[in-house]
Amino acid sequence: MKRIHSVIILFSVLLTFATSCKDRMSYSDYLKEERKAIELLIHRNNFSVLETFPKNGVFNENDFYKDPETGVYFNIIDYGDTTKNLVPSEKIFARFSGMYFMKDTVEFSNQTSAMPFEMAFAGPVNNDTKNYYTVPGLAVPLTRVGHNGIVRLIVPFNMGSANDRQQFQPTYYDYVEYRFENQIW
Repeated sequence: MKRIHSVIILFSVLLTFATSCKDRMSYSDYLKEERKAIELLIHRNNFSVLETFPKNGVFNENDFYKDPETGVYFNIIDYGDTTKNLVPSEKIFARFSGMYFMKDTVEFSNQTSAMPFEMAFAGPVNNDTKNYYTVPGLAVPLTRVGHNGIVRLIVPFNMGSANDRQQFQPTYYDYVEYRFENQIW
């Protein structure tokens, strides 16, 4: 009798576990959902995706270059001062507006905040975005823009903040301006 009880309890636990796992999304499902959200954003805004960086460096208003290594899309509005290189441990401050979490369409801005978003440059290693701390997707255009550079970005969740990665949340930034700590303001 005790054995039958154990088998029934074990079967119930396994059945409960199997049905609860069925409702969970896989990583592949999150990637598909992200791809659909990005495609919808691109379609609704009539963005054009460029597979190669513009030879003359000039972007049309709705052109976005898709970085093949990171999957981050960016549109350079203003290159800023590109004559000075970042130095190791230099801080980069980013002000942004029109930050949309694509799944929830929540808008956020730090334009009026006392504290801009802060990143640090660890040092050059093949222009690798892993050399920037915090949000790797925000750092992708820094290989091409300088102090006071302005961009628009579409950041896949795997290149976003820790929270974006945990929530599988891609993000669109309508305006990002970079300021380098060691530059003259």
